[in-house]
Parts: sequence; C-alpha cells; structure tokens
Amino acid sequence: MENEARLKTVLDNMPILFFSLDPDFKPVSWNHECERVLGYSFEEIYSDPSFSFQNLLSGKGEGETTDFNTQLLNSDFKNWELDLISKEGKSKLVSLSNISSEFPLFGSTKWFVGVDITRTKEIERELKSSLKELSDFQTALNAVSIVAITDKFGTIIYVNQNFCDISGYSRDELLGHNHRIINSGYHPKEFFIDLWKTISKGNIWKGEIKNKAKGGRYYWVDTTISPIMDGNGKPYQYLAIRNDITERKETEDKARHAENNLKILQDRMSPHFLFNTLSIIHSYLQTNPGLADSAILMLADNYRFLMDQANQQLVPFDIEWEFMENYLQLLKLRFSDFLEVESEKIGNFKQCQIPPLTLQPLVENSYIHGLRDRKGKGKITVKASIENGKALVTIRDNGKGLKEGNIYSRSIANISERLKFYLYDSDVKIENHPEGGAIVTIVFNALKN
Repeated sequence: MENEARLKTVLDNMPILFFSLDPDFKPVSWNHECERVLGYSFEEIYSDPSFSFQNLLSGKGEGETTDFNTQLLNSDFKNWELDLISKEGKSKLVSLSNISSEFPLFGSTKWFVGVDITRTKEIERELKSSLKELSDFQTALNAVSIVAITDKFGTIIYVNQNFCDISGYSRDELLGHNHRIINSGYHPKEFFIDLWKTISKGNIWKGEIKNKAKGGRYYWVDTTISPIMDGNGKPYQYLAIRNDITERKETEDKARHAENNLKILQDRMSPHFLFNTLSIIHSYLQTNPGLADSAILMLADNYRFLMDQANQQLVPFDIEWEFMENYLQLLKLRFSDFLEVESEKIGNFKQCQIPPLTLQPLVENSYIHGLRDRKGKGKITVKASIENGKALVTIRDNGKGLKEGNIYSRSIANISERLKFYLYDSDVKIENHPEGGAIVTIVFNALKN
C-alpha cells in the first residue's frame, strides 16, 4: 500500500497527462497535468455524473471521425493527436497514447498518457509559414537580383544563378574564392578599403561597382552589402544584393563623353585658334611661300580630321598620331623662336585604336600650362612605343612643372575618363619630371579593341 501511494504521488505530479477511463469513458483517475492543461479538477469531473471524456472532444482528431472511437479502449499502445476543448473553451491539441490493458494499475486497466503539443504545433505552423514567406522572398529576390553571401573574410559561400549568369563563372568556380575574381581594376584600392571598413563595423554599404565577367565583358551593379551578425554582435557573414545597371551606366557615360567630345571639338575649332594660325600663315606667304603652303595643308588636314573623326568612339592610333603631329608643327610654326617640338613613334601601331582628340589636347595642355609663361625656349617631346603588348605614350615639357593641388586640367580629366571607358585597361598619369617640367604617361592595350 505504501509503495502504491508513492507511485500514485509520482504519477499525479508527472509533467504529462496521465488518466484512466471506465467503460463509459468517465475519468476515474486524473493527475495534476490534466487539471493544468484542460482546466478541470478531478473533483469536478468525478462529482459530475454526466461528465464523459467525450465532452472534451471538439471534433475529429487526426485519423478519427467526429464520434469518439470506442476502439480507443480496446487497442494497445496506439497513438493519436486529439483536439480537446478545455474548461475555458480553448482548443488543446494532445498527443495521446494508451497503455496496454495487460498491466492494470490502481484497479484500472485503461490508462492513457498524453502531452500537450498545442504550442509545438503553433510554432510548427508559424515556422512553416515563415519558411514559405522566406521561400517566396528568396524566389522573388533571385528572379531579379544578383545575390552572394561571403564569410567574414570575404570568401564566397553562396551565389544565386543570376550571379553565375552575369559573371560568366559557374557556381563551382565562384565558391571558395573572393570577389577579386570579378575585379575590373576600375576602382582604386581606397574604394574597397572604405567598403570593408564600413561593413566590418556592422554597417550597411551601398554603392555602384564595375565588375569584369569571365569573358572580359565589363558590367555595372548597384550593390547593397549587409553584415550578418553573430551572437556577440560581430559580423560573421556578409549578404550582397546587386542589380545590373550596365545599360544605364553606359547610356550616362556615352552622353557625358559625347558632351566632352563636343567641348573639345568646339575648343579645337575656335575662331581664336584658326585666326592665329592663319595670321602666321599669311606672314609666311611673303617670306616662305613653301612653308605657308605646307601649313595650309596641315591646317586643312586638322579640320578634316575634326569633321570626319572627332565624333567617333575610337579611331586608328596612326590617324590620331598624325593629327597630333600636324598640331605640333602648327604650334612650332607659330612660336618658332620660342618652342622646340619632337615626336617619335616606334613599333607597329596598326592594331591600336584610341579615342579621338586624346593626344593633341595633351600637347596643347603642355604648352598652355607648362610653357606659355616660361622664359626662354621651351620644348615638347612626344614618344610612342609598344612594350609587352601595351602601347605607351609620353608627352613631356620642360616647363614650370605641376603645382600641388592643380594636377589635372579639364583636358586631362576628360581624357582619363574617356580612356577608362573605351579602353578598360588604360591608365593616365601626370607627374613632375625629375629633370624639370611635367610628363603625362598613357598606357593601354595595343591590341585592337
């Protein structure tokens, strides 16, 4: 008896529903968990002769009909999920099992154990709903955006199909690498240093990036990089969402470059330049008619170039070089007593192309900003050569050199931008020469673009 009382105390206080029913489905044993979940005390149901377990059924349970299945009492170790109604009218989903009748306990052979799984099912439904929403969001995102996830070191651990399509790389070629695999070389190192400083602090970075696809094609993406935090509030992954804006950027660049070309063309065709050149030619008609004739032909060739070639995106390098040399000779003609010019081209440039009005404005820039106010005789030297598949052009003057903070004139800034756009691997650099004056260096791919 003492052991039986101890056992009953244990069963009464178990954190699971534990009860027994008589043949009329009336509870004859009802532990505290039953009272907590369903709201009825054992005294209430025991003292109510009309109370039956069937009163708790809200309808059909999983696999059951609305009517209570009488086989419930005659089966062994069967499991059900029953939707029960508590005293407060709330629905309680209970996972229920019966205990074999071969093991009678406290005079009853129909015992049941159950677990309240109401909250578990609610969480399950919420989770399924959240997963469905997340799946729908991912589907929508993947349909329109380029998505990648990296670890905290920048190693790519996930890419969607759009990333593969636009970059030209397969998923296997991208995973395990970092984004340097698509680096175009367009942005300076400081650009990416600032990017990493931002996201490593847990902040979102937004910007436009120019990338290079596997096949060599360049493309622009509007990029948002969002850090994913660990439990300590530190970034451990980075989610990058990009949208292709190549077409818009190319349209903007073409419009800007067309405007720059127009400004340069207007400068070259200015009445001031033409008047000064014609004045010099007129003076030579009396003293050196042959030189005057040559100057007229050079001037005509220059204006023919401006009319025929200046609006092209790219022209053969030899044609651009000839235009620049004609300008050099006209410049020397105007300032023969104060200016010396020299040009040299070494190598075969037949496969080279370059944006028109690239070299001549740089020569003019050397004269205006380097030599015009110089005392004594000035000199401009232009050299072009091909080295290791790269075309190298230098324009040097022996003028006053560069003043700090005034490195780029409008011409040099425009030319640098146009070269970057049309010749992606190009570079323009201007600096003071160790022997005095300034030197502009242009490097670009010697193969035809």
